[in-house]
Amino acid sequence: MSIFFPDPQTIKPRSDLELTLFHCQEIVIQLANISPGAIFEPHQHPESQMGMLFSGSVEINVDGKKAILEPFQQVYIAGSNIPHGSVILSQETVLGFEMKYLIGSQLDKHIDEPILSLQPTIDKTTGFPCKFGACSWFQIAIWEIPANEKLPKCTTNTEEIGIILNEQIMMKVSEEEKLLEYGSIYYAPAGVSHSGYSTSDKAISLIKVSLPSYAHLVA
Repeated sequence: MSIFFPDPQTIKPRSDLELTLFHCQEIVIQLANISPGAIFEPHQHPESQMGMLFSGSVEINVDGKKAILEPFQQVYIAGSNIPHGSVILSQETVLGFEMKYLIGSQLDKHIDEPILSLQPTIDKTTGFPCKFGACSWFQIAIWEIPANEKLPKCTTNTEEIGIILNEQIMMKVSEEEKLLEYGSIYYAPAGVSHSGYSTSDKAISLIKVSLPSYAHLVA
C-alpha cells in the first residue's frame, strides 16, 4: 500500500451516511455522502476535527454554537473533546469532507473559533486563484488550477493532503506518480517533494490542507 496515495476504505456506519476513509499517518480524511434530513447528535472524541461542504446546506453545532455551512465558504472546527453535531438542511444528498487529527498536547490549549470563513486570494507560489483560511493547527486552500497548468515541485516542513474535486490531475510525490480524480487523494509528509500537472482542458478544483508535522508537534 502506498503511503503517498492511500487506498480508500468505504464504510456505511448508518443508513443515511456513507464514508470513504483515507489514513495518512495520524490523519484520517473522510469523504462523506449524507442523506437529506440526517441528524447527528452532539458527540466528542480525542481527535481535533474540521470539515467543509462540497454541496448542500448543514446546520453545524460546535459546543453549543450553531451556524449554517454553505459549500466551499466555511470550515467548521471542533477541538479535542469538544462536543459537535449537525443537521442536514438540504433536500438533496450532501457531499463534503472531514479531517480528524490527534494533535500535539501543546496545541490542545488553543481554542479556535468554531467557524472559519474562507477568503478569496491569489496563491503566491502558483499565481492561481484560491480561497484560503488558517487556524492554530491547519491551513486550507481551495485552488482553481487552469487547464493544462502545472503544480511546481515543492518540499515543505508541513504535512500536506490534496483532495481532487473534479476532472483529473497527475500527481507525483517523491518518486511515485498517480492519476487522481474525485474519490482519491495524495499525501505528502513533511520534507517530501511533490508536484503535478493537469491532464484536462478544463479548470481543476483542488483542496490543499497543510498541517505541522506530527513529529514536530510531539517533540
